[in-house]
Amino acid sequence: MQSPLRISNITFALALILLTASAVYGVFQFRGLQGYKQALVQSEESVQKLGGVFTSEKKNYQTLADERAKKQAELGKKLLTILPPDENYTDLTRQFDNYFADHDRPGNPILQSSLRFGKGTPMQDIPDVSMLQVSMNLEATRDNFLKFLQYVSNSGSLDTITRLMDINSVQLNFPEGGEVVQDLGQKINFTVDMNAYYLTPKVPR
Repeated sequence: MQSPLRISNITFALALILLTASAVYGVFQFRGLQGYKQALVQSEESVQKLGGVFTSEKKNYQTLADERAKKQAELGKKLLTILPPDENYTDLTRQFDNYFADHDRPGNPILQSSLRFGKGTPMQDIPDVSMLQVSMNLEATRDNFLKFLQYVSNSGSLDTITRLMDINSVQLNFPEGGEVVQDLGQKINFTVDMNAYYLTPKVPR
């Protein structure tokens, strides 16, 4: 029969082992919780950083999108000036009036004495685009008339933002005595036949 002292020692040893095991387990659990807590803090910091990056990128994207939309709207407006959706006689007349008013100078005149519009017809090769016949009489110096020809030649550009036009023919009428080459201010009468272009309406007129 085992003595009470031996039993007590065994019980004490078992209790010590259980206490040690509990302490070790508790330490590991504490360290694990500390690791989880640190990971949670780092995760929260990462989320905040990502949120900041997302907000910044969203703001940059919105800025770029707004700028792009603005540029597209401006481009669309320019294209409608260059190639309007109909004959648009009024704006074309105003365009000519503005040009002649800006270039008519003492000693170097350019005056429009008449302006006539024909009937617009779709182009054979490009039916989505129509051409409007335009005829005008001008009194101008050679220099100013050449500038007008250059103006028409440069039309349809995004730089000039003027309606697309081209010239079919030009007739010159010199005053009595004919052309005087040495007289740079000599007035000459010009008859110009040209076309102005526009988008063909979807509904036939």
